[in-house]
Formats: sequence, structure tokens, C-alpha cells
Amino acid sequence: MNELVEYLVGVVESSYEDLAHLVPCGSFLGLFDERPVKRIRKTALQANANGLGWQNALFEFDTSEATFRAILQLTQEALAQGAKAADVLRIVVDAVRNIHDGSAVLDIGFRVLYEIYQQRLQYHSVNRYRTDAADAQENNTGAETFGEEYLLLAQLFELHRPRTWVATVRLMSMVTKSAIRIMYGSTTASDAGGGTHAASLSEISGRNLLPENVCRECIRQVWRLLLDSAATEPVQASVLGAARRTRWQIRFEATMELFDSMVGRAEQCLGRPLVSYYMISRELDPGAAVAESGMLTGEMQCIVDLCFGRKRRLGRILLPPDGSWPLISHASRAHTVKHVYDQPGYALVRDSLTLEETQRGASANRVVADLLYQRAPIDEVFAAMRNHRIMQRKAIAAVASESYVPNSANGVNMIGAGIVGGTGVAAGGSSASDSGEAERREASMLLLDAMARRTEQIVRFIQSQCDFDTLLDERKLNSNSDATMIVPRNFSYWEYMNEVADQLYYFVLTDTISYQDIHDKFFSMVFPADSDIHPGSETRKDNSYIWLLLQLLHIEKVAAGPVQQDLAGDEDMLDQLVQMYNERQIVSRDAFYLRDLSLQATMSHQQGNIRDNHGVKFRHPRIAVAMPFAPVLYQLQNEFGQQFKEENYTLLEGRDTCTVMKTATVSQIRQYVVPNALYTYLVPAREKVQRLQSEATTYLQGGNIGYRLLDYINVGGKHRLLQLIYKMMLAHEQGPQFQFDGRQPSARSGITCVSPHVVDTVYMLLYNAPYSNELMMKEVLEKLRRSDKAMAQGNARFSPANLRWLYTVYQLMNCRLLRFFKYYAHASHLVHHLRHSLINVTHWQLYRSLECFALCLVNLQHDVGFLQALMNPAYHGVPLTPHPSTLGAIRYSKPKDAWFECGMLSRNAAVVIARIETMRGLGDVPGLALDDCLDSLSPQPQLWAPAVLRYLPRAVRAYYARRAPQACPRAAPAAIRQLVDARSEHAALLQQTGDAQTEAALTAFYAAREHQALFLCVVWMLCEQQKPLAMAVVRRVLLRFPPAHMSAHTSALVDFIVANENERGLTGPSASTKQLLNDFMFRLQLVHHEHVVFALTRGEHDLRTDQMRLGLTRYVLLESQQFSERLDEWHRLDFQGRYWADFTHWQKQQAYMARFPEYFEFEAAVEGPLEPPPALSLPVYYENAMVRLLPILEFALGRMIEAEDRELLRDVLDRMGILYRLHQVPLTTLMNTLFIYFNAPTLHEATVVRSLNRALLDMSQQNFSREFEQFMSGDINDCSHIGAPYVGRIMERIARAISRHLTTADKQNLPEIHYREIPNPILLVLTECVVELLTWWCLHCAPSSDTRLYNPATGKPLPKTEAEFRAEEQQRRKRAAEWPLAKLWLKLTMDPAQRPEPGLYTGAAYIHSTGVLANVLPDELLAFPIIEHLSHIVLQEPILKTISGPKRYFSFVEFARTSRLHADDSGASTQFAATSVFNSFEQNRLHNMANPANTYLTLLHSVLHYGGIATFNTLSDTIHELASGGELCSDIQLLYLCATVGPILYRLVDHNSLYVQILGDLLSILVQICPRISHLDSAFSTDAIEQIMDFICFVKDQFDPGRAAWRRLAPHIAALPTLLKYQLQCVVDQ
Repeated sequence: MNELVEYLVGVVESSYEDLAHLVPCGSFLGLFDERPVKRIRKTALQANANGLGWQNALFEFDTSEATFRAILQLTQEALAQGAKAADVLRIVVDAVRNIHDGSAVLDIGFRVLYEIYQQRLQYHSVNRYRTDAADAQENNTGAETFGEEYLLLAQLFELHRPRTWVATVRLMSMVTKSAIRIMYGSTTASDAGGGTHAASLSEISGRNLLPENVCRECIRQVWRLLLDSAATEPVQASVLGAARRTRWQIRFEATMELFDSMVGRAEQCLGRPLVSYYMISRELDPGAAVAESGMLTGEMQCIVDLCFGRKRRLGRILLPPDGSWPLISHASRAHTVKHVYDQPGYALVRDSLTLEETQRGASANRVVADLLYQRAPIDEVFAAMRNHRIMQRKAIAAVASESYVPNSANGVNMIGAGIVGGTGVAAGGSSASDSGEAERREASMLLLDAMARRTEQIVRFIQSQCDFDTLLDERKLNSNSDATMIVPRNFSYWEYMNEVADQLYYFVLTDTISYQDIHDKFFSMVFPADSDIHPGSETRKDNSYIWLLLQLLHIEKVAAGPVQQDLAGDEDMLDQLVQMYNERQIVSRDAFYLRDLSLQATMSHQQGNIRDNHGVKFRHPRIAVAMPFAPVLYQLQNEFGQQFKEENYTLLEGRDTCTVMKTATVSQIRQYVVPNALYTYLVPAREKVQRLQSEATTYLQGGNIGYRLLDYINVGGKHRLLQLIYKMMLAHEQGPQFQFDGRQPSARSGITCVSPHVVDTVYMLLYNAPYSNELMMKEVLEKLRRSDKAMAQGNARFSPANLRWLYTVYQLMNCRLLRFFKYYAHASHLVHHLRHSLINVTHWQLYRSLECFALCLVNLQHDVGFLQALMNPAYHGVPLTPHPSTLGAIRYSKPKDAWFECGMLSRNAAVVIARIETMRGLGDVPGLALDDCLDSLSPQPQLWAPAVLRYLPRAVRAYYARRAPQACPRAAPAAIRQLVDARSEHAALLQQTGDAQTEAALTAFYAAREHQALFLCVVWMLCEQQKPLAMAVVRRVLLRFPPAHMSAHTSALVDFIVANENERGLTGPSASTKQLLNDFMFRLQLVHHEHVVFALTRGEHDLRTDQMRLGLTRYVLLESQQFSERLDEWHRLDFQGRYWADFTHWQKQQAYMARFPEYFEFEAAVEGPLEPPPALSLPVYYENAMVRLLPILEFALGRMIEAEDRELLRDVLDRMGILYRLHQVPLTTLMNTLFIYFNAPTLHEATVVRSLNRALLDMSQQNFSREFEQFMSGDINDCSHIGAPYVGRIMERIARAISRHLTTADKQNLPEIHYREIPNPILLVLTECVVELLTWWCLHCAPSSDTRLYNPATGKPLPKTEAEFRAEEQQRRKRAAEWPLAKLWLKLTMDPAQRPEPGLYTGAAYIHSTGVLANVLPDELLAFPIIEHLSHIVLQEPILKTISGPKRYFSFVEFARTSRLHADDSGASTQFAATSVFNSFEQNRLHNMANPANTYLTLLHSVLHYGGIATFNTLSDTIHELASGGELCSDIQLLYLCATVGPILYRLVDHNSLYVQILGDLLSILVQICPRISHLDSAFSTDAIEQIMDFICFVKDQFDPGRAAWRRLAPHIAALPTLLKYQLQCVVDQ
């Protein structure tokens, strides 16, 4: 190695010493036609530690041939001595680079390099398929590749040495052609070839001799060097005359020869590419910033434009025709938050689209506006913004990494400035965006813009609903008004304003948006800054803006900050408020004093800050129009104060509209006056103690506030009132605090509990102001989590105040806040807040509430977030901060201990997980293992009957098939009799026969867990024998059992009862058994009614063949006398579904509990004093046996449907439907039931499905279609009336909702939106439509359903195996494909002209509404038929059946030698006839270019966007059928199929087998259609084939499925025509 270095130093030195040979000679430099410039050497070169350096040295130079041979020999010796080839070549290349550019020695250097590289090519060709280890061991070198050595030649490119540049290009071209000859074995396109590259196609080894990535890197380096010189060098004329080519042109033309060699267009390697056109277009595109800067020469600009156009055409294939999909809170799957337009993999092609084309994609503004309109939780809003920001940064980084930054002196670093084309990032944002301040500023601007647009929309909607032109006639006031308060007859629209006020209040309170920004924004909306005369400002002025700003003035830091400073100064804000005031509204027929007195209320509220109250009318003359109504405020204040002083609380109860508005108006005038008065009304300053259920549960009697009053007082008043209640009443460390006689707040010995009306006020405030009261809920949840953590120690001892607080909060959450929690941002993780408590709580009454809450909380879960929570044992709660927070990244880990010890909870959770898998799927959540989730539920394996497995998803069925336990051993009657006889301790259970020693032995025996399940069976047998029991002993034994195991013990008892009856040969339960069971549930209260219902319907036994269990189920739900009395009393009391509006709800609860008292520690039948004494009595506000039955009834409902006993199901629903009035989410429960059991034959009968709907629906709270209401009333019994008009109205309704269109409900007296079950208007509409459509499906299946019901008499076999279950699924799919409604829906979506009543929305809204609906319905009913319609479109659409025109392969050399016009013409290429198919959907519609293919493509991607993995499977099956059918005939058909797959590549890549299947089918189709295209040869392709090849290259480049996948696809690639085969092979064999 040292000899080689020394010799090369001498060679370099000689090139500077002897410049006699100024005329170039030799193969590399002989064609160069320009004399070099003579240079002067100042120092000499010499080897040093870092390579070649400039130092003094002497060297003798010999003849050229001797030098050539010497260098070769020294190089071979260095390699033989074990030196790394790359190091040796680097030394030689470094020496050649330093040879004088004017010396003939330079030619010797290039000849040496060419010879060395020829030898290296031969070496690598021979050793290419040896293992790296063997290669390294044999040659004493590392795992080297020829590509690494090839890239060393790129170091020879230097801008200031044109001779060396040209020589390097020719050297690399010759080496490249040699490599191609070795790889392909031929030099002509028609030759089949037999090179090593062709032979290795089936291996896809990744050991390509000259890989594509190496060629791309070389192209990138050379091209960017040319870009650096493009702005300056072309203007320098040649030294031999202006007519000669410039140095830059010479370099450019030579470089084009190299590029042609690499793309397989050079003469000696025609059709043998090393790099694809798509990849080279990526490397030649410098980015939009440089391309549009004007710094490029004409030749380069033309090439860049061609590359840009090629990427744009590909972008139209990879991105959907319209991607403006709305984000729907709690309906969209997790992947929809990360839009395809934000994916880094698509960033490069998206960057090439026009502005009109990019507008069809996602934007943060649209996402924020969607979520705020849907009343999404604030943490979800900020999470969406953060996801969008992260994805945008990744996309910008992807573009920046591929973009070129000029290095010239006058070049501008546009990438660093953040103005990359199409990214939408402001200048200077790159560095600042990394800071938290920039993120907060961005969030503030997004929220401000969204809130302003939403406010303006609401104000315009209110104006459209009101008559402000007609004057008010005070002689004809409506019932809502009186002399001092004017309220319009209909003001339901104001709930929108209350909602916006709550959101604005929160944003200003947490400093997310400043008050100044909101004030300025509102003023600019009324008086735009671009006009001095403000045209149309009179119509834009509205007092609603002032009302909203008035809400913010009650924030102390606002009033004491910018507002106070303004009023102390020039009063600009006050002047703007006066200008915005609309004096016409207060005197119009639809005057609303709450709104129209806002300006007067503002001045009254800020009168302490106004510097001169008497002079304000002179400073602001326009205020004179508002002042005549100011006395109304003073009258209202006086009336409020006088009534409060006289203890007349009419204004505080809020029982009628007029008093509500009076109090709400007063709340706007004075800070905290109304909330303080309301708190005093709730918790009076006088001791009037009342009892709840026992002497230990007392509360201070106060007033009851109406919900409408709490709705309409100002937001600050709501916030203040809830703060007072929370700090004084819900501080669990001390219990309720009271303040009497002006003393400090303290606990009162005689008052232990919170008033029920205070608890009611809490949930109403949380519902009507969810944003501003967010922090309080987080604090409560954190306290629950800490309490649960204390429970985990197993020996926690809570104070009585703590226990009462826990019980109060659990009741509040379970009976009133479930709707709130269903749509809470962290709802899926709430199970963590009671995990340990469910196992370790020893207080029986508290456990009953916990168990019911856990059931309801798990039943609420509807998304995969619940499964993620189960696998997130590291959860540590929600951070207590007023700013939005998230849980961070979740690392899935199977918990060490099972989640539930209670069998009832674990089985219920398993059913919920199965429902989530069925309705949502888990395909888009990588890394989440369903088996681990199910494993973590219970320590005991679960057994499910075939009737249950029939409706479980495949993955869950497979899990239970692998882990199915043997039938659990049950206590046989004979074994129980033997146990009683064998154990003398049981004598303690009988009266007058036991003693303390016997009882101690009995207690010790049943202390063992394995014996506890037998105890209730023993007691049952003793009762059957009519032996008198010592109930005190029974109680003491049962109290030692863990409360979490009682449901399992009840199940053991029920199994024993069934076995006992079967042993007697009975087919149904006997009368004595029924009576004894009734006594156990209600008289003795040894078992709980809901536990018995669960035990009978828990899913372990097939109820279709178990008449004994069906008989017992009928008895406990319908025939039990004690239960019937309770249910009759429930009917008599008439509990209302709108419990928030029922002032008498508490009295009803008291009356029910007084008649049917509950005992929690088995003391119901114990006479005399209790030993041990009962635990602390806890306050009952909402719970009772009926409330606790509801979640079990929901679980049992599924089992009764699976039992296929229509009569039992119908009777239960008709009798117990009234209980669902207090169900928190009945509409969602109904939708889930219909979704899971839409194919159950039990429901395919009109009377059954009507009973189901009637039981769960309160029609007065829902807005269904008139057809559905007719069905519910019994006027219609089939679906024959469902036609185009009905479908059109449903489509219109959903389209209006997702377009954020404000509407008035068709039905009057609906609940306020925040009290409805689903506050999200889009989700509410979707749920109601799904219920209707699934009901029609059940009626559609009804005529042929009777034969499917199991009849024991016929002996028809029941499906039990997986094969039989799958066969049923196929039959179900076939029936669904014939559903007329799905076909009609698709027809109306594809052709708007078919709609009988064309509505407002003729654009993409209808299409996206279909996509959303298709994925909240069972896939078989709408999504699958839409996807399968792809075959019809591809095979029948004429525009797709044509073959695109021929297109010449681009040649860089021809482009450089001829003209730029040739590139634009592209040979014989014709205009792409199918352009409109891939255009923007909206652009096609607006320009009358709409076509079925484009419309269907838009619809398909809307379905796929909202869909899960099941839709991808159907798409794959459809493409496979097309590939197998052999009917495809055109390249445009295949391009269309590529367009169906392009936008979902980023999701498909996570499902390798499915991904490879689709790619294989596409390649198979390409193989089929190529022989049908006549003009495919070495010179021509087609427009569509070019885009298809680019598509496949894009797949490999951005979403590579892996080398193993390409090996599977190799047979398809090998079957392609030679030229296409080699183009793909160079891409995939990396």
C-alpha cells in the first residue's frame, strides 16, 4: 500500500512539472475540443497520514505505458496483501482527482481506473452469490460491494475541472455498460439475455452487482453539482469563441450520456436499466422552491418540469379524488386522525399537486372545526391538532430531505426558511416550530379561526330563524315574557350560543386564546378591515357577539387586565362594542332580552372601571340608542334582591321560562351574585336536617334548582357554583363543610351527607358546561385513582367521610354521568380507577355500587382504546392541569394479575371486547394482541356455549377454541347431600342445634376458597328439607366471603338448582323451587336478583336446548311475585326518562326505597341484634335493585336473543321496557344489539324487533323518520315502503350533519343537545339512521326466518363447529348482497339525478356520508356491496376499456442533442383520454366532467378511509377475482385498480400477506394486458403503463413489503415483457 501511495504522489507531481503535452490524447480525453488553461504549481504533493497532501517532494516520472503498468501492478499487490478494495480504490481516485487538468497524465489515470474497475467487476461477478462470511474469510476483506466502489468515482466530479468532468462521465458510462453486460448478458433490447441479473430474479437476493440506490446516489451528486453551477456558469463564453459550446453545456451533455446508460437508453445497453424513470425523476427534481425560483437554465428547467409533471400524474393516482373526509369524534377509527395527505410517504407526490388538488385533502382548520362542532372533549381536540402537527413535520422533513439547497453565493436556503412548496409552513417556522411557544401560538390561531367561523355561522343561523324587521307588539306578549323580560316563543337555537360560550370561556380561562384576539376577531367579522364604509355591516351586526364577549368579562384576569386598561385609556374596546350593537333587535318581534341587553349589562358589570360614567354618553354618542333599556336591568336586580331577601326563591328554582331568563340576565350584571345565591339556596345557612335512609345518613335540606336555570346563567356563574359545591361539599378528606353564623367553614357533627339536590346540580353543571368544568372532573378522577391505589395494599382503612364520598361519587358517575364518560377523552382508561377496589373492597354496600359501575363503565366502551387500556398497566392517571393533556405513548404489556376476580365482570368484559372487534376491528392498531387482552380478564378460563360463539368474531372464537376448558365441575345434588351428612359442622346452621364450637368449625371449613361455592347449595338443601335455619350464623359465614366472588357462588347455586331439578326428571322448574328461589332473592336476600339473572344467562350453557334455565329465566324476570311487586311500584311511581327535568325524582326514589328496603349484609331475615354489627350505612341517592339490574339485563338480552325464544324475549321487553328510562345510553345499546344480532333469526319478526325498539327507545327524545315512527306505533309491519324518497331523506340528513349545517329539529320538544344521550350531532344522526336501517333489515329477513328458529321437536342440528359458523357467515353475506336498500343507496349515490328530491348537497358530502354510514353499519349490508361494485365499474365503463396512447421512452442524450420541444412532445404520445377519471371530484363536478368511474373512486376511498381491515379483505378479493377472470383488456383498467390501492398503501403495509396478495394480483393483471397492447417495444410504452410502473416503483420506495414478499412476487415479474421485467427487477432487487 505504501509503495502505491508513493508512486501515485510522483505521478501527480509529474503532471505539474511537465506540461509539454498540452494537447490531450488517449481514449478519455481525445474528444475534448477545448485547450486547457495552464496552471502554476506552488507546492508539491506527498503522502501523509490523511492521504495525499500538499508538501515539498521530488519524484522522477517515466513513460506513460510504464506508468500505466506500474500503477496496475502496485494496485494488485495492495489488494493481494489484504487491503480493503475500497481503501485502495479511494487512494487511486484521490490521486487522479489531483492530477493537473491540462496534463496528458490525466488520461493515464483514467485508463488505470477503467482497467481496475474492469477487474473489480469480474471479481464481484464471480463472488456475487457467495455468503458474506465466506467472502470475507477467503479474501481477508469485509463484506464489500461493487456499488460502494462505484460511488468512489463520483468524487472525480469537480465544477472547476471540465476536462476531468467529461472524462469521469465517460469512465462511469463505460464501467456502467460493462456492469450491464455482466448482469444481463446482452446488449440489445431484443436479445433475451442470460446474465447473472436475469438469473437471480427468483432469488431477489439484494446482491445486485450495481444496485439502483447506488445509481441514484451517483445521479443525485452529479445533478446537484450541475444545479450549483446553473445560475452562473452558462453566461461564461468559451475561450475559443462565443459560437462554441460553454463549459457548462459540455458537462451537461456528457452527463446526459451517463443518465441514459443508467436508465437503459444508451445504444450498448438499450432496454437494460439500472434505475427506474420514477427514481431518477425523484433525484432530478430539486423541489418546488428551487424549481420555481427561476435560477435554472432552460435545459435543466425543462427536465425538472418533466420530472415534476411525472410526479404530478403519479400523485393523482396515489391520492383520492376527494379526501375532505370529516373527522367524526368517537366514530372515526384511530387511523383516520392521520390523514393520507399528511403521511410522509405521500409528501413528495403531494408536493407536486396544484393548489386546487391539495385543497381536497386534510387541513388542521377543518379537523378543529369538525371536533368543536361535534362537542368533542377538549383533550381530543388538542390531540388531533398535535397529531396533525407531528404528521406535518414528518411530511415537511420528507420533502426537505429530497429537496436541493443551493450552495451558490446568491442561493437562498429556501428549505431552511420554511417555504417549501405545498407545505403551508410560514417563513421562519422551521426553527420556531420546535418550541412550545410556537405550538401554543399555532393552536391559538387554529382555535380562534375555528371558533370565529363557528360563531359567525351560528349568528347567521339565528338571524335566519328570527324576524328582526317586524316591531314587537307589547300587547301580544307570548307566555315566555312579562313586562320586564321579553323572550321569544322559540329560542331553542340559543343552546348553540351556550355551547360556544362554554368553549370560549375555557380557551380564555386557560390562556389558549387571548380575550383581545377574540374581541378583535368579532369586530373584524362585523366591520371588515378592507372597507372604510363597511358595506353590509348593518346585517352583520348582532348583539350575540356582545353577549359572548360579556361571558368572558366574568373571568377575573380579563376584567382586571385588558378590559380595565382599555377603559382607563382610550376606550377602544368599548367603542367597538357600541358599534357592534344592533338596536333593531331589542325592539323586534323576536327580541330576546338575555341577548339584547348585553351592551347595557356590560357597562353595568364594568361600571367600576369606567372612568367617568356620566360622560360616557358624550364620548360614545351611539350609546344613546341602548340607554333607554338600561332601567330594565335595574328592575331585574331589584326584583332578584327583594325576593332573595324575603326568602322567596321563585327566581332560583327556575320552573318557568320567564323566571329563568330573569335570573340569567341578573347573572350577567354582577360578578358571582347569582352563583352565590344559588349555593345559599342549595345549602342554606340554617340547620334543617333530613334523613336519607338511616340515622347515620343525614343532610342539610335545601332547595332544588331547575336545569334550565343552570343552562342559561352565564358561564362564569356555572363555573363559580361548581367550585363552591366541590370545595364545600365534595372534599372527601373532611366530609361536607358548612358555614353557620359567619364562622369559618367546618364539618357539622349532625350532618354527614350531601343533599341530593346538590348532587343533582353537579351533574347538570357538568353536562351544560363540560369545557369550563373539565379540571374539576380531572381532580375527582385523580382522587378516585389514589383511593384505588390505596386499596391495592389490601389493608386500606378509610374514614367514614372517605367512604361516604366514594359511595356518593360512584353513584353520581354510575347513575348520572355515564353519558358524560362515554364521550370523555380518557374514558377507555377509567377502568384503571377502580381496578384494585373491585378486588379489595370489604364494605358490601360500597362493593355493590362499584360492581354496578364497573359493569356500566365496561359496557360503555366502544373503541380499541379499551383494549389498549387493558394492556397499559403503567397508567398513572390524567395529569391535573387546566391545559389539555394526553396519556402519551402506550407500551403494551400484559398485566401480571387478572383485571377481575368477579366472574360476572370478566364475562361481561369478554362480550364487550368481542363487540369492539366486531364493530370496530383491531387491524389498524399494530402491536395489540387480542389474546393477551382476553387472557388478562380473569384468572379462570371461560367456557362459552355454541349459541354464543355463533355471534362472536372469528378471532375471539379462535381464542376460546384454543383455550376452551373442560366443563367446569359443578356441585351435584348427591355430593351436597353427602357433604351435609359427612360434616357435622353444618348443625350450626340449624336453630337450637348449634354451639360456638360447631360454628367455629363451620366457619373454618368455609374459609377455604374451594369450599365457599358449596355453602349456598348447602343452605338451599337445608331449606328444601324445611329445616329451620339460624340466619345469624348464615350471615356470619357469608360475611367472610369476598364480595367479588358472590356472583360466582350464585352461579354455582343456580347450576345446583338446575341439576337438582333435572335429577328429578322435570322439564321445567317446580313451584316449590320457584318459591324457594324467590325467598332467597327477596325475603332472605341471600343472593342478589341481578346475580341470579346473570347466572342463568351467563353464556356457559346453550339456552336453545336448556328448557330448565329458560323456565327459571322467565320466572325471575316475569313471574316472581316479589319482583313483580317491585316492578309494579316502579310503574306506579313513573320514573321519567328526562330525570334532569323531573323535580320529583328524589321523592320517587325515597318512596320506592321505603317500600322495598335493601339489605347489603344478609341481615334481612336475622332477628335480634346483629353480630358482627353492620358496617357504616352509606347515603343512597340514585341506586336501587332496579338500577343495578339494568347492566345485567343488557348482558342477558344478548343471551335471550341467542336462545331463539321469541315469546320470552318479547314478554321481557314489553314488561321491563320502563326500566330503560333510567338507562344512560339506551340508543347506543339498541344500536349495538341490532348490529351484533342483525342476522339473528330471533329478531327477524316485526313484533319482536318492535318490542326491542319500544323497550330501549324514548321516542320523545329521538328524531326518527316518520316511517320509523309509524312502525313503532304499529301502523306498518314491513319495509315495502322503503324506496328512493326515504333513502334520499336519510342521505340528506347525514350530509347536512357532516357538513356542519345547523338545522332546527323536525320534532318539537326534543331535549337540549347536551342532555341527549349523544351530544355529537353527527354521531347522533348516524346512530338513529343505523337503528332505522337495521330495523328495516330485520323486517326484510322476516318472511323466511321462521324456519331458522330451533325447534326441539324437529331435531334440527345446531351449528357448533368453526366450519359451520363460517358457512353461516357466507350465507349471511349472500343474503345481504341481495338487500334492495343497499343497491338503491349505491344507485342514488352514484347518480344524483336519480334522487327524487335533490337537496342542498350535490357534491362530496353525499359521498362521504355514505362512506361514514357504510362503516357504522355491519360491513355486509353496505360497505361490501359498494366495494364489490368495483368489478362492474372496471369491466363496464367504456372510458376504462380503452388503451392509452403510445409514449416514447425518454432519452436524455436525444433531449440534449435536439431541443426542449422534443421532450414536451414525447414522441408519438397522445392525450391521455382518461384524465377526468383521476381528476379532483369537485373539479369534475364544477366543470361538467363528472363520470361514474371518478365518482365511484371517490366513494370507494371514502368507504375505505372510514373502514377497517375487513374492507381491505373484500377489496383484495374483488381485485383477485378480476385478476383470475381474464376479462381485463386495457392498461387504463389496471391503472384504475392501482388508484383504488394507492391511497391505502400506508395502512396495507402493516398487513403483509394482504398487501402482497394485492400487489401480486396487480402484477398478474399487468402480465395479462401487456400482450394486448400492440405498441409495447424498446422505444415506446403507453401513458398508463408508464404510470403503472411508477406506481410499483413508488410502492418499493416508500412502502416496501420486504425482500421475502418480492420473492413471492418474482414469478409475476418474470412473466412480464423483457423491458418491463428489467425495469421492475432493478427496483426490487436491492
